[in-house]
Amino acid sequence: MKILWLSHFVPWPSTGHGALARSFHLVREAARRHELHLVALAPPAADGNHDEAALASARAALREYCASAELIPIERRAGRARRALLAARSWPSPHAYWEHWYWSQDGADAFTATQRRTEPALVHLDTIFLRRYAPLVRGRFVLNHHNVESHLLERRNQSASVAGRLFFGSQATKVRRAEQSLARRAESNIMVSQTDVERLRRVVPEARASVIANGVDLDFFSLPPVLEANPRELVFLGGMDWFPNRDAIDWFVTDIWPRLSGPGGVERATIVGRSPSPLLVQGAAADPHLVAAGFVDDVRPFVSRAAIFICPMRVGGGTRLKILDALAMGRVLVSTAVGVEGIPVVDGEHYLRAETPDEFVAQVARASGDPAMRDRLSRAGRALVEREFGWTHLGDRLHEVYCAAADGH
Repeated sequence: MKILWLSHFVPWPSTGHGALARSFHLVREAARRHELHLVALAPPAADGNHDEAALASARAALREYCASAELIPIERRAGRARRALLAARSWPSPHAYWEHWYWSQDGADAFTATQRRTEPALVHLDTIFLRRYAPLVRGRFVLNHHNVESHLLERRNQSASVAGRLFFGSQATKVRRAEQSLARRAESNIMVSQTDVERLRRVVPEARASVIANGVDLDFFSLPPVLEANPRELVFLGGMDWFPNRDAIDWFVTDIWPRLSGPGGVERATIVGRSPSPLLVQGAAADPHLVAAGFVDDVRPFVSRAAIFICPMRVGGGTRLKILDALAMGRVLVSTAVGVEGIPVVDGEHYLRAETPDEFVAQVARASGDPAMRDRLSRAGRALVEREFGWTHLGDRLHEVYCAAADGH
């Protein structure tokens, strides 16, 4: 069956952020089972220019899987002033800020041309923010949701400044209307968890939905036993340019880390991820035991040293690939309930739950001092992801969803 996949970013390489990893692996799995044609919007590098060598590498890599791969360079409004101007221009529009952000006439032309050339049985739109391209779709389509975006914006709005609430409240309303408009038309809304299915149906009760969970590369994310790692070392993975991650680490730096560090406490906490927040950078500069590693090509050496993986997330949606990676690597997970949303883990069996700074301190101390507990949690976490979150298994499920959607079921 021919599938046309429209992506709001280039899904290669598979590292960088969770949505990228999800899309890369699902593109690869779909292409193994179908004739998949990819049209991907390619934003410029940080300096505002397009890295032609990187685009060429990505194009070559994706064409190993896809029947065709068109990467369309698009203009991004770099810098705060330009983003503010885009926000102002989009204010009276019925479309959300990010719908304008991802719109490209070149992208629309490439999508239309590829659709005309390939005549796909099904179109895959990879985010609600591609709604402006939906009128170009001729035939049936599925809509992927990396998160229920209106829910995420509503959560963010709760902790925003007065000016922030004006913006995020307005955007949450526009995105909710986008979901109501587009999700009800999709043959299937592909969600990352049953929790997100329920959230979407609170917005669009009649939405047809299927769960394709986030997954993990079980061969890549495999490390020596947790008992060989330092029980007094912590690690976190996640880019701080995504608000839920930045909020989590800022909370960790200000409220949790001071209670964990010091004589007899945690020896080191390493925060791995692009765009470290100012609070993290300042904290790391003042304390050599707090490490802001930034973006790295391979997270495994950092994770292999630490026995305990922390996830102090207070807002979010979907399921966190970093949690699945941590479980696959056999680390002991100490997380809030929000951090493990959508993942069928049980407190005390697969992870240790902590909701307050004092609870994080208590759970880290508990895990650090109990080798048998660390071994038990490590084995249970790895077994869970092997059973439910391998990409081959998820690719089979995506194939079933595509076949049903193409048949109108």
